[in-house]
Amino acid sequence: MEKRYQVFLSSTYVDLKEERLEVMRALLELDCIPSGMEYFPAANDDQWTFIQELIDQCDYYVVVVGARYGSTSDDGLSFTEKEYRYALEKGIPVIGFVHAQPDSIPQGKAERDPEGRRKLDEFRKLVRSRLCKDWSSPAELGAVVSRSLTQLIKRSPRPGWVRSDRLASVEASEEILRLRQLIDKKDEEVARLTAMHSATAEGLAQGDDQVELSFHVSLSDPKLPYAERSSRYASESIFTWDEVFKSFAPHLLTPTKLSGIKSGINGLLREKVLNAVQDMFPELNVGTFSVSNSSLQMVIVQFIAMGFLSISNAEDQEGKLYKLAALSSEGRRYLINASAVKRGVVARARPSSGEEDADVV
Repeated sequence: MEKRYQVFLSSTYVDLKEERLEVMRALLELDCIPSGMEYFPAANDDQWTFIQELIDQCDYYVVVVGARYGSTSDDGLSFTEKEYRYALEKGIPVIGFVHAQPDSIPQGKAERDPEGRRKLDEFRKLVRSRLCKDWSSPAELGAVVSRSLTQLIKRSPRPGWVRSDRLASVEASEEILRLRQLIDKKDEEVARLTAMHSATAEGLAQGDDQVELSFHVSLSDPKLPYAERSSRYASESIFTWDEVFKSFAPHLLTPTKLSGIKSGINGLLREKVLNAVQDMFPELNVGTFSVSNSSLQMVIVQFIAMGFLSISNAEDQEGKLYKLAALSSEGRRYLINASAVKRGVVARARPSSGEEDADVV
């Protein structure tokens, strides 16, 4: 992320105009944001408050010391020294640039007041006690500021400033990373639970293991009066768990009411048992097959335990709750492996007994 650093430039002004210009140019070449007395409001009671706030916003502080101490505030300190001490107090990285030969500076740019010269000497000693570089000309000052600030930025990284649109991108990247880590944790948890479930499911009846389903069939005797012709025949039949699963699983590729499971099993019963029932009752009409509630519940619980089914609550338009059944991802995989046509096998789709041809939309 490309950052720009705000740098506060502190110095006396009238005597160091050319020098300040060179420092400003050096800061701009480093893609820094210069800040200093050029941005101060007219002198008033809030001037020092404004200066403090401006320094607080800066990443680095640069002070240039020539041959003048500068105008003082009520406490006797020049604004340049007050700014320097405030930056130190706030922990802002500071670097000083002190003129190497102050005696060579023209008198018009030098401090004339004895008290001012004394305070200037003390201030120079304070600046030299910390990170400091010498300079002798405006051009040299610009070069030494550029080199020194580059090193300071490397040694003392600061928050800096970035464009708001770039910041949004960074925040988005961080959020994507956070979500990616969350997904990875969830994937690990799913893998752990899947492994536990697989170990548990191995002990359950499945595949070619057999299951007995109880059911009843509606019969009618056309020779009897209408009110007396209906009867029911109850029986049981043996199937494999795969036969039962494949009878209803295709209906659950999308969430379906539990009646979809019952309809699939009823179709299996009719397909497998119809001929036997007709042989037993040749003079009667065979009607609908219906699996018993106990057998239906057993089938549902078994495939939930195997991880093939998921049951959820839903609400109709009148606010009544009902159950929805759907294949889990494991159930979908099992259905595909068990039902998909293998290579080298001739695929034939035959209608079940009593099934009518219908258009597929």
